[in-house]
Amino acid sequence: MKVGDKLHTFQILEELGHGGMGGVYIGFDAETKQLVAIKTLFSEFSKDEGYIRRFQREAEVYKKLNHPNIVGFVHAGFENGAYYIAMEHIKGQELADILKANGHLSFDVAVKIMGHLADAMGHAHAAGIIHRDLKPQNIMITEEGEVKLLDFGIAQADDGLVNTVTGSIIGTFFYSSPEQNQGKKIDERSDLYSLGLIFYELLTGQRALCGNTLLEVTGFQMRNQIPKPSAHVAEVPQGIDKIVMKLLEKNPNNRYDNANELIKDIQLFKDNPSFDPGSAGFDSEELSDWWEGAQEALLVRNYDKAIELGKKVEEHKTDSPELYMLLGKAYAGNKVMSQAMDYLRKASQMEPDNFELLLDHAIALFNLGCYKEAKQKFKDFLDYDSDNLYANRYLNLIKEDEEAKRKADEEAAVKRMKALKRMNEGT
Repeated sequence: MKVGDKLHTFQILEELGHGGMGGVYIGFDAETKQLVAIKTLFSEFSKDEGYIRRFQREAEVYKKLNHPNIVGFVHAGFENGAYYIAMEHIKGQELADILKANGHLSFDVAVKIMGHLADAMGHAHAAGIIHRDLKPQNIMITEEGEVKLLDFGIAQADDGLVNTVTGSIIGTFFYSSPEQNQGKKIDERSDLYSLGLIFYELLTGQRALCGNTLLEVTGFQMRNQIPKPSAHVAEVPQGIDKIVMKLLEKNPNNRYDNANELIKDIQLFKDNPSFDPGSAGFDSEELSDWWEGAQEALLVRNYDKAIELGKKVEEHKTDSPELYMLLGKAYAGNKVMSQAMDYLRKASQMEPDNFELLLDHAIALFNLGCYKEAKQKFKDFLDYDSDNLYANRYLNLIKEDEEAKRKADEEAAVKRMKALKRMNEGT
């Protein structure tokens, strides 16, 4: 494909760039007299049925979408030996470039952008489409200030054309949910987690997740509590803090169930900036504050503070396995074996099928030095998720410890034998 070529009613004007599968061009539509963006499949892939199906499926996904905050579909086809998709041409900047140039945005601008993105995702989810690659690089802000969501190239749809194998990891791990980064089955709540990560960066200018590799990022997601946005930017209102932290819950069951619930809370905040959506199922502001304080204390390893605040919550709420797990981990951090084991056991008994709690339980046992019990818990977790990188890493650490102890025991035995031999020779 080169400048001057024609596809359908489009004349190629300029090449914008190319990736692993094809090129992207600016074209002129002779019928509508408007510019379009044209994505093509490289000729070397045009005879590969797998690449062709993937490319055609992307076009089918775009055909299902018609929303002012999603890039518009124009036409798709095969002509002159080339598969192509023509899309709305957008003049503007990537959100990633805006953040790089400006740092964090004001919370009112951030809320406006997130409102549009939530609405766009609500539309996509209603059409049975999960984006799976939400990130600032796939969001454009037009010259008129409109928000446009791009690149549904790896979207998951309920059309049965492409099924992702459980265990495979798709998307950009810096902006993916814990379950997506672990290759688990996902639903629309995974996209909502990604929106939470984007919202966090809009408000703070920083990524919410630490790490430079998939293993490091996934480990951080499973092991740590993300500080609320106002910990970085004090002007962020409490209501926005809680909306973001609900989006970023590790357990999908604790997030918003769908984009419409998120949109509702965003609108309630716009109508009343003192709006407080609550937190983690705690129905009073005081309990919510204690709970958040306990989580933050645990994050910075202030175990005494985490225990103090967690016990305050426990006086009013005795049905939260997450609270009992927090207290178990805090007591484990302080090496208080009996109380740590008691709370960990309570959490596991309350939700025996909650595999996130099972993994937390295993890690706490590891930190207590209870390697035998931790090993069994990690194995139980791997029965559910055999490819979990984090659990396998801990099992390898336990294996290394066992091997080191075995070698130490063998060396000690050899020394004893030598000492005994010398004693016998001396008599």
